[in-house]
Amino acid sequence: MLRDAFGHLRPVRWAMINLGGYLTALQLRVLNRLRISGVENLKNLPGRGVLLVSNHMTHYMDSIVVFHSVSYLRRPYLLWPRTNLYVVAALETMHKSGWLPRLMAYNGTISVKRTWKEQGKLIKRKIDPDDIKKVGAGLNGGWVLTYPQGTTTPGAPGRLGCAHIIKRFRPVVIPVRLEGLRTAFDKSGLKLRKIGVEMSVRYGRPLDIDYTLSAPEILRQVMAGIGEP
Repeated sequence: MLRDAFGHLRPVRWAMINLGGYLTALQLRVLNRLRISGVENLKNLPGRGVLLVSNHMTHYMDSIVVFHSVSYLRRPYLLWPRTNLYVVAALETMHKSGWLPRLMAYNGTISVKRTWKEQGKLIKRKIDPDDIKKVGAGLNGGWVLTYPQGTTTPGAPGRLGCAHIIKRFRPVVIPVRLEGLRTAFDKSGLKLRKIGVEMSVRYGRPLDIDYTLSAPEILRQVMAGIGEP
């Protein structure tokens, strides 16, 4: 049977993503208003080797919004979601309990160890080469969504791990800008705290990146692309 880049059975993964789409559509499209723009910038992209870089507002709902919107060009999109989109997430975040973390963990989430923070404490450790390889496997099998800031804290700096991934694998880099999710949901993104909120996701044009630049220079370009200082 057909399997994805991480060995998951594609029909099972499709069914679970489809179920997650229906469970969250009410919160995003009915109780609130999700505006999607820039999807024309996704039309002619290759089926693999694409890195979506986004600002980060909630632990889980950000990724759900992207899952909804990257499939928007397919109608009816809830029946035909993109199944080769993988999300980079902090390992300790994905170990939290609840149906949504478990669903996302099965659906190809790339769990990586933070290099600067663990269990609420500041640390300093080198990037794990195995984490880089896992992101590379995701790019080889489809598209990967990552959050350069690595945290939902507003105004947080970008992390060099994202730039190292770009330098090593040279993907097509698409900037993503999310708005309004902090108002509609709690920090986790699991609890709807306000309805009638105007939310948006905007996809920019592929960034024109010189892969020979240093990692800090590439990171500055990425952060400017997603509208973060």
